[in-house]
Amino acid sequence: MIEKKSDIPVICTSKLTKIYGRGNDIVKAVDQIDISTQTGVHGFLGPNGAGKTSTINMLIGAISITSGKAKVKGENAGSIQARRLIGFLPQDPAFYEKMTGEQYLTYIGELSGLRRQDAKNRTLELLENLQLTKARERQIGKYSEGMKQRIGIAAALIHEPELLILDEPTSNLDPIGRANIINDIKNLSKKVSVFVSSHILSEIEQMCENVTMINNGKIVLADTIKNIKKMHSIKSSHNIIILNTNSNEDMIQLLQAKDFISNIWIDENDSKIHIIPNDIESLQKSIPKIILDNNLILREFYQPETSLQDVFIEIMEDEVNKK
Repeated sequence: MIEKKSDIPVICTSKLTKIYGRGNDIVKAVDQIDISTQTGVHGFLGPNGAGKTSTINMLIGAISITSGKAKVKGENAGSIQARRLIGFLPQDPAFYEKMTGEQYLTYIGELSGLRRQDAKNRTLELLENLQLTKARERQIGKYSEGMKQRIGIAAALIHEPELLILDEPTSNLDPIGRANIINDIKNLSKKVSVFVSSHILSEIEQMCENVTMINNGKIVLADTIKNIKKMHSIKSSHNIIILNTNSNEDMIQLLQAKDFISNIWIDENDSKIHIIPNDIESLQKSIPKIILDNNLILREFYQPETSLQDVFIEIMEDEVNKK
C-alpha cells in the first residue's frame, strides 16, 4: 500500500544515537531514541544536558548521526531534500545587526534560493504577520530581544518550510516577550508544523498538545499532555483537595478527627486548608453539612489540576531513584 504524504510523520527517528569523543572519553548524548511527531506544535522537554540540542542538530543536519535513523517528512535528516523542508531558530541566534529587518530577511530569502522580488514579497508578508512592519527600516542591533526572536522566526520561515524547529525560543525574553512569542507560535502552527525544545514547562503547556520528554539521552515519556496529566493524577498518592472558608482555623478543628481524612493542614503560602483524603466522596458529601451546621462561609473547594511541571519533576525524580 502506498503511504499518503499526509500520513508520513513530520519527524520520525529510529534508535537515533549520538556519541561524542573516543575510547574511554565517550559521551552518549543521545541514546537510541524513537520520536514520531505529526502536525501541530510538538514539545521536546528535558533538563539542561538531556540531549535536546544534539537531537535537533542531527535532525537539521548540523552534526552527523552516530547510528540509527532520522527522517523529516520521509526524507533522510541532513539530506538536501530534508533541509529544504526545515526552518530553524537556534537558542542564541546571530544577526547582521547593522542591517535593517527588511534588508536582513530579503538577504536570507535570496540565500535560500528565492528570486530577489520573491524574497522582497515574502519579507513584507512575514514582517506583517509577525508585527514587525513598523520596525522594518530599523537596524536589527536596535531591536528588543523579543523583536530579534521574531526576526529569527521570520528568517526561519522565509523559504516556506513545512517544519519549524525552535530551540529554547523564549529563554532570553521578559514575560511580555515570552507571551508574544508563544502566541506567534500558536498562530504559525496553523500553517506549519512546529517542533519546540524547551525546559520552561508552563510555556510548553500553553503551546502544545503532544510532548516528548528526554533525560540523560533517553526518551522517558511521549504522549499528549492531557493523557500524561491524567496518568500522573491516577498514580499520585497525594491527591490534594483545597478548602477555603471564612474561618479556616475553626474548619480544620472540625475536620481533623474525620476518618476519611489522611492528612490536613493550613498551608503557609496561601493560608488555605490542604487535605489528603482517604475517601474523597465522603469528604465531598460532608463539607456542605459541616459548613451549614457551623454557620461558616465556603469560599473555595476544589482539586487543583496537575501541571506539566508536577509531572516532569516526578518523572525526573523517578529516573534518579532508578540509578
